[in-house]
Amino acid sequence: MYYDSEARAANTSDPGLPFNPFKALVAPRPIGWVTTLTESGMVNLAPYSYFQAVADNPDIVMFSAASELEVHDGAISFGKGRKHSENNAVASGEFVCNLVTFELREGMNLTSAHLPDDESEVAHAGLEMAPSRRVKPPRVARTPAALECVVVDSHPVRHRGGDHLFHLVFGEVLGVHIDDAFIKDGRVDTAAMQLVTRMGYDEYAVLEKAFVMPRPDFDPVLDGMVK
Repeated sequence: MYYDSEARAANTSDPGLPFNPFKALVAPRPIGWVTTLTESGMVNLAPYSYFQAVADNPDIVMFSAASELEVHDGAISFGKGRKHSENNAVASGEFVCNLVTFELREGMNLTSAHLPDDESEVAHAGLEMAPSRRVKPPRVARTPAALECVVVDSHPVRHRGGDHLFHLVFGEVLGVHIDDAFIKDGRVDTAAMQLVTRMGYDEYAVLEKAFVMPRPDFDPVLDGMVK
C-alpha cells in the first residue's frame, strides 16, 4: 500500500490508514525523561520520545516538544502555549535527561499526564528525586543514568509551510550519572538496563539484547585515534 503523508498533514483526502504509521515505523525511539525547574523552584518531569543524541565531544542531545493542548467547547487542539519542559528549560538554561527502565515504566507514564501549572509530576507519580551535581534540576533517583545539560539552542522545526508546532531544545551534556551496577570493564552495559523505548500508538519496547559488529575498516574511537 501507499500511505499519503501529505494528505494526512493537509487533511485533503483519505491517506490510506486510520492512524498515521510514522511513529510506528521510525522506531524504537529513546525516551528523554526531562527534569526542569519552574521559576518558583517546583520540579517538572515529563517524557519525550522525540529525543536523541545529535553530536559528541562536546556531547549534545535534543528533545522536541509540541505546543500545549487546549480545550475549546469540548474539542482538544494544539494551542499557542508551549509545554512546561520547553518553557522551563529555555528560561532556566538547564535540564536533566533521565533514562527510563522497565521498572520505571509506570512512573514515566504517569508523568505524561497534563497537569496544572502548580502541580508537580514528581509528586503525582510518587517518584523519589536525587540532587544533580552541576545543574539545579534534580534527577530521578532510581534511573540507571541521567544527563545533566545546559541549553545551547532552541528554535522551531521548519517545514514547507513555515514553522512547525514542534520546537527543538538542544542541551550540552556537562556530566552523566551512571549506576555502577551497569559498568563492566570500563563500558556501559546498555542492554542490562532494560531501557524502555517508544514505538507508535500506545506501544513500547524494552531493550534487552545487544550484539557486537566491528566496522569493516576501523573505528577511530576504539582504535585510539579520536579521544
